[in-house]
Amino acid sequence: MDVADNRQRQQDEILALEAIFGDQAVERCNVAGGESFVLHAPLDAMEIQVDVRFHLPESYPSDSPPVFEWVGARDISADVREGQPGLIYPSRQLVFSDAMVDAAGGELHRLWDEDMCRDVVIYSWLVWLGDYLGERWPQPLDPIQLPKDGNAGTAPLSVALNSGSEPAAAIPTALDTAYTPEIFTGLPLEMKRSVFVGHVARVNSGEDVQRVRDALLQDKKIAQATHNILAYRIRLDAGSISQDNDDDGETAAGKRLGHLLQLLDAENIVVVVTRWYGGTHLGPDRFKLINNAARQALDASGLLGDAGRAQPAKKK
Repeated sequence: MDVADNRQRQQDEILALEAIFGDQAVERCNVAGGESFVLHAPLDAMEIQVDVRFHLPESYPSDSPPVFEWVGARDISADVREGQPGLIYPSRQLVFSDAMVDAAGGELHRLWDEDMCRDVVIYSWLVWLGDYLGERWPQPLDPIQLPKDGNAGTAPLSVALNSGSEPAAAIPTALDTAYTPEIFTGLPLEMKRSVFVGHVARVNSGEDVQRVRDALLQDKKIAQATHNILAYRIRLDAGSISQDNDDDGETAAGKRLGHLLQLLDAENIVVVVTRWYGGTHLGPDRFKLINNAARQALDASGLLGDAGRAQPAKKK
């Protein structure tokens, strides 16, 4: 088949993609040696949009497959669900690994090789991609209800941190409350669609810390969060301090939470900060938000004494 025929078939395929996904979904690029464009394709079942660059060589579709380059993906849950005021839609962290790139490239070549007509190769690949990502990426998260006063997440941090005048509400758990410390959750803080929420509880032992963590992870939204950063500080019967922390993938964040507890001279306290990644890197600001979410939850819970020391937990 000659180059002119290939070009016509390429244009027909691109027009079909525009008809399916909309005119704005195809962003054409000027390159030599073939057709190139970026496709912004929503995968409605996953509530995500994938951005993929395709290069169609002059020998496509007759003799060569298309070539793809992964650009990225973003969570469009708020757009799909027509986000309402008073709700935050946490974004999922959508990572397309090298192994996934290899699998996707292999499938694109297979579809081209097995499609006798070779007129809908890219669309067929996108259908496959939706199923493939659905098995590997987290499903859409439920929205988080903002406090009715609307201060958290939308106001400056200085306002949000001072807005919790009443103790935060305890998170109900399915565990036996005789053995699970009462957990308090603070107000959500938001920056660039990343959401941070602090949880605190009184604890007497490492077992109590584990019970608190297990209770929190019973909540589906918390279990699916990008990070659940933890730190605790406990005064032992012998008078020494037992303390530890867990970054949960957010490097150095657990150590910073532990340092906050030391600065507050807090004892018999565990603090967990849940973060839902919003799709934009926050740099060092993320550590400030993590500590602010923890401090707000500590203050609102009433677990800190006048001088910042946590009130001792009652023995069970």
